[in-house]
Amino acid sequence: RYPLPYGVRLRLKASIPAHVGLGSGTQLALAVGTALARLGGLKLSTAEIAVAMGRGVHSGIGIAAFQQGGFVLDGGHRLARSRQVVPGADVRLPPAAQKEIPPILFHHPFPQDWYFVVVVPEVAAGFSGEQEQRAFETLPQAPATLVEKISRLLLMKMLPSLIERDIIGFGQALTEVQRLVGDCFAAVQGGRYANPLSERLIGHLLNSGAVGAGQSSWGPTVYGLMAGEEAALRLAEEARRFLAGQGGGRVSCVRADNRGARIRRINSPV
Repeated sequence: RYPLPYGVRLRLKASIPAHVGLGSGTQLALAVGTALARLGGLKLSTAEIAVAMGRGVHSGIGIAAFQQGGFVLDGGHRLARSRQVVPGADVRLPPAAQKEIPPILFHHPFPQDWYFVVVVPEVAAGFSGEQEQRAFETLPQAPATLVEKISRLLLMKMLPSLIERDIIGFGQALTEVQRLVGDCFAAVQGGRYANPLSERLIGHLLNSGAVGAGQSSWGPTVYGLMAGEEAALRLAEEARRFLAGQGGGRVSCVRADNRGARIRRINSPV
């Protein structure tokens, strides 16, 4: 897309686990694209880099997270009236027609004492690539009543709770939104969550004290929200014990990084 004045050699020293619902593809693509643009002296915005790298087809969340981190509410791609389905029905534009990144409707930093216990069980990977595209293409349209419930929870409970630092209210809204969204995707992923183990994990996190829990993207990664590092570490240990008898997996205790990606220039003798 953009010619560089010289060749570039890339060495990947570390990466986010792929195809487990953590958005690794978008983050890696934007990191590579940003590095190439910087090396080539190209004055490109993150949105322009994302389009060139083929990201943002389904969601702009990963792009916004790369730019600024924190809590992000994505407006999604615009809908178009289709004459090829039920008259008056709204359908998502095909990827080839999506040249713009979805708008960010709301952004706010997470409180620093809110922690997430992230659990990646050793099970089959979630959807990605062509499989993910097919899943979106076959996904039935969500009923209006379900969309209304999700919108109300988001506007009337989740966002105010975040601003007011009410982790209980936020966690309750988050858990319920995850359940409702899971029902929307049940037709293509076989159930509310990616697999039975992920569902059991979410239940275990909630029963062990998590104030909110859900599945990340297509899974199988799940997470639980806790107040304070000490409580989060206890929950992480509970998750490890649970996984020990379920085939194993990885557990991390993290808090939100309320900033975008950073670029460091390292002097090298090469």
